[in-house]
Amino acid sequence: MFRLLWEIEDTPGLLTGEGAKASARAARLITALTDAGVSITAPACHSCGKVRPLTHVLDGLRCCKECYRKAAMAACGHCGRERAVATRRLDGTPLCSVCMRHEPDQVITCVLCDRVRPVGQRTKDGPLCRACFRPTLRTCSFCGKGPRRCHRASTGMPRCDTCSRTRRTCVGCGQKKYAAALTADGHLCETCWQRNPVSFNPCRLCGTIEYLHSYGRCHSCVRDQQVRDALSLDGVMDPGLEPVHNVLTAGGAKAGLKWLTQPSARRILDALADGTCPLTHEGLDTLLPNKSVSFLRAALVTAGVLPARDEQFAVLQKWITSTTEAVTDDGERQLVRRFATWHHLRRLRRQAPKHPVTSNQSASVRSAVRAAVTLLGWLREQDTVLALCTQSHLDEWIDSGPTTRYSARGFVEWCRKNRHIGKDLEIATREKQSHVQPTDEDERWAVSRRLMHDDDIAIEDRFAGLLVLLYAQPISVVSQLPVTAVITEGPQTLLRLGDTPLLLPDPLDTIARRLLARRRGHTTTGTLSDSPWLFPGAFPGQHLSHPHLRKRLNRLGIYSRPGRASALMGLSTQLPAAVLTELLGISPGTATAWTQSGGNWARYAAELQSRSQPAG
Repeated sequence: MFRLLWEIEDTPGLLTGEGAKASARAARLITALTDAGVSITAPACHSCGKVRPLTHVLDGLRCCKECYRKAAMAACGHCGRERAVATRRLDGTPLCSVCMRHEPDQVITCVLCDRVRPVGQRTKDGPLCRACFRPTLRTCSFCGKGPRRCHRASTGMPRCDTCSRTRRTCVGCGQKKYAAALTADGHLCETCWQRNPVSFNPCRLCGTIEYLHSYGRCHSCVRDQQVRDALSLDGVMDPGLEPVHNVLTAGGAKAGLKWLTQPSARRILDALADGTCPLTHEGLDTLLPNKSVSFLRAALVTAGVLPARDEQFAVLQKWITSTTEAVTDDGERQLVRRFATWHHLRRLRRQAPKHPVTSNQSASVRSAVRAAVTLLGWLREQDTVLALCTQSHLDEWIDSGPTTRYSARGFVEWCRKNRHIGKDLEIATREKQSHVQPTDEDERWAVSRRLMHDDDIAIEDRFAGLLVLLYAQPISVVSQLPVTAVITEGPQTLLRLGDTPLLLPDPLDTIARRLLARRRGHTTTGTLSDSPWLFPGAFPGQHLSHPHLRKRLNRLGIYSRPGRASALMGLSTQLPAAVLTELLGISPGTATAWTQSGGNWARYAAELQSRSQPAG
């Protein structure tokens, strides 16, 4: 919500016809206001100029669906005609839907007619073209009619065309879906049928009994073969890529097969196989940045194949280099790079031994560098340079633009200290926003009781939300809690947030134990060992990111800053600041500031001293 308000503040014209510059969330707001009859100017497509729903992005601006389709057309790499791109070859060459069927991987030699044609069906005797393929005729296991052309004949549950298109109530999940099988209890959908032991068969290669993937092979055997084929060149895999094979064949086979279907993943493995991408951090950096590269890097680091490094710091360095290239003047470009290197990166390097760079720190540096580049560009438009900049220039620049320009304050201070500008120039500190309004006490306890007793909420969200609402923990701290933070001693469950473990009451202790037993992230591929984090993330060896955890809690009506403020107000009236610091891990200054009872370190120490003395 705040991001949406900030966007409207920075670009007021969004509601007066400039909706093409809007983000996805702002575009949804504009559509909702228009549908509700609010008198705002509906945005026009920046390409055709017509007032239509702007559902796509083209050249950085929102456009209609038709313009996006026209722009997405390209010359087919096979026939040369301008058509919509249906797929692309591994080298990026576009193909239309017609030529796609004639690609080498889609064309086979028919075992009956010996002609080279698009594949119609692959059988145990070999592939058949579409002319030679004849569907199997069987009696339908659902309606009993036949013989008819059937589907899934090899599974023992043949279905005719009519039964394949008929929705039935699944006895497994209770939803009305297309039936995959008919059991003694009733129909089962595809998902429930794959989980039913009746559908399990032994793999012909390893003997594993499960719902087989294809051609009598289990998912693990198919994944192993596909990974080995992807890493092989001319049928031979380099022994140096054996660790990559071991990493990609660890964990869940189904998730691994799904990852291998992504074109970006196959391009990475092909680059490793032909040697164009060395198995190093520097080699992976040469690839196009995407989630597949980040996932593979994290899996290799977790397995010990690659050394660990601060990814946020490495990405930030690369971003600074590419962003400063936008500065046309060589002197100004070097100035911004020196500012980023010696003012920001040096500070982050000093902090690296204690903790890696966080996403908030990275965002702050990006904002400062971006504002510095914008300031230099604006000064050039005013026919001046940084050395001749005056205070009136800075004031005019701040007043004539969005509030993000205040981020250049650090750059101006650095230039003043290094005598690149006048010693009296400065950008005033941006006026701070009003204090956070704490969550109402009754509302906080109502949400807490819901988290304690509602089993329909994910166990991770319940425990994280209770730590925010009851123990005033920041989401960034909660997301990075290690497994060792939860200590089980017989019937008692302790949680280490500060120096002294905290005894968890019922039912919070039960929730903590259930989380320990059931914790799992989105990652099942490339995981060789259990995650050390209480909230595992999407990448191997990494914890859940706090922005993602914040979104999950926001859906439940839990907001970190108001909830923490309310919890601190309640705790500070019951406990001294020193106890809050020991148990909750918050800083002494924060604990003292929130303590409303007037407790401080000296008073608490005197109280302990009086307790230790026997009554006279």
